[in-house]
Amino acid sequence: MSTNFDSELIGLFGRWTFATAQVKRSEELNVDPAVVKAAAQQVIEQRDDPERQRAIVNALDENTAVALCLWLRDPANASGLLGQARGKRRKRG
Repeated sequence: MSTNFDSELIGLFGRWTFATAQVKRSEELNVDPAVVKAAAQQVIEQRDDPERQRAIVNALDENTAVALCLWLRDPANASGLLGQARGKRRKRG
């Protein structure tokens, strides 16, 4: 990953979330993959509006923000996160 892209991610997520995403794996995060995927799509759609991107990220809980940072930093994480979701049985209320 390029230093410039990492700088952009730090600007979007903040240093703490970015650093956490460097040491956590998607399996360690208790997140809803559908929420992460939707947030990723929103952030990508707003690529020309950094303020809107930050608002999207700021609205996420910390684990979801870390998972999104993982996803954007390395899209291969997306397949792992989705695979993890398929492996879990959905709880029905």
